[in-house]
Amino acid sequence: MALVSTLSPSRPVRSLQAWQSLPVALALVIGSWGLQAQAEAVAKPGAKHAMQSQGCHHMMDGERMGAMHKSRLTAIKKQLSLTAEQDAAWAHWVESTIPVEAMGRPDMKKADWAGLTTPQRLDKMQSMHEEHSQRMAQALARHSEATKTFYAALTEAQQKTFDQVTLRHMMGRSRTR
Repeated sequence: MALVSTLSPSRPVRSLQAWQSLPVALALVIGSWGLQAQAEAVAKPGAKHAMQSQGCHHMMDGERMGAMHKSRLTAIKKQLSLTAEQDAAWAHWVESTIPVEAMGRPDMKKADWAGLTTPQRLDKMQSMHEEHSQRMAQALARHSEATKTFYAALTEAQQKTFDQVTLRHMMGRSRTR
């Protein structure tokens, strides 16, 4: 005995078939709501991407990242309880944590790329990658040297605290809990 539903007055449909197509219909409706929400978010002033307008931390602007960086440094300094004699080493270390200018994407317009052939684009990308890698290596060397100098200026107890703080930062907070 089949249950009959009248979803459409002109054509009876079995209830089971109607229920089987419901998840597909719901997925389409929910998916279209998500696309609409992203379109509205991008349209908001100041939003470069829908995720940024929703507060996604991976899409932070420079100002917000700078504020978080300053807050982290303030917390580290407070945890270390530095003395006046250690302030110079601290200042040098803090300066080494500031990112090198122009580490972001190069300012190349689409028209610049369009004028290149595919092999030329690949060569350009390889060259840009090598330049970026060199800047990163130099920044890491500068930061490593400043960290070692600062670390040597700390007491044994401060070194242990610094080790724990930097481990959490380097490995991510969830991995050390």
